[in-house]
Amino acid sequence: MRVSVITPSRNQGKYIDHCLRSIHNQTHGNIEHIVLDGMSTDDTAKVVANYRSIFLQQKDSGPAQAINRGLDMATGDIVCWLNADDAFASRHVLERIVQLFSERPEVEVITGNGYYIDENGRYLKPIVNARPDRCCLKWIRKHDFVLQPATFWKRNQFRLDEGLNYCFDWKLWLDFFEAKMNVLYVPEYFAFYRMQPGSLTFQDSAVRMREIYEFISRNGSNGAQAAWIWANWRIYQLAEGLHLPVLKRMSRRAFIVVGIITNDHI
Repeated sequence: MRVSVITPSRNQGKYIDHCLRSIHNQTHGNIEHIVLDGMSTDDTAKVVANYRSIFLQQKDSGPAQAINRGLDMATGDIVCWLNADDAFASRHVLERIVQLFSERPEVEVITGNGYYIDENGRYLKPIVNARPDRCCLKWIRKHDFVLQPATFWKRNQFRLDEGLNYCFDWKLWLDFFEAKMNVLYVPEYFAFYRMQPGSLTFQDSAVRMREIYEFISRNGSNGAQAAWIWANWRIYQLAEGLHLPVLKRMSRRAFIVVGIITNDHI
């Protein structure tokens, strides 16, 4: 099987070499790697030139559009995207993914676990984002439990919603489940997820919280959850308006506590 790996990038020259090495050192040999660069002004192009990757550099409206361009170009049987600041967790990841798809031909999507790493690539903690009993449409409506860099699927017609800036991957997983695709959760570690100031996830802003609230309101099945996220969006707005980051920290702690109390229903 051929695997197409899509890497969106903009000014990630500091991290992209780690990403590219993790792709080109894979033991699986049949890999197509497509780098979509949004006109970086750092040394990204120079770094990518050291690897046998397809490199397309042009303006885009954001990562969703760049990834969609890569999905349109991809020729692999299996596709995934690996952001320029992330990496595969071992040299054998794609070999293992191909093995799993070969052994389970009915499976259309595979998702697994990963590890948080810091800016310098140091291990922080494991990411276990799914439970076998919650890998279903009901739960993806409530929580984005799918770890994006540890997720692979058979090439299909689905694309990212370019109108979203933060929840575009969540929307894609929701589309997969709504289409009743066969999703397999594998409790193995496939990816490194880097926590660094330039990442969308790290930018824990009121704008991001608002998009999550709007996404849940449109697609979720829990009014109480939507109300809870709305309240936290307003807290984030207040924190930014008053320059009081402690309010965000309190909000994040409250999320954890409420999740435990409600068994993740909110």
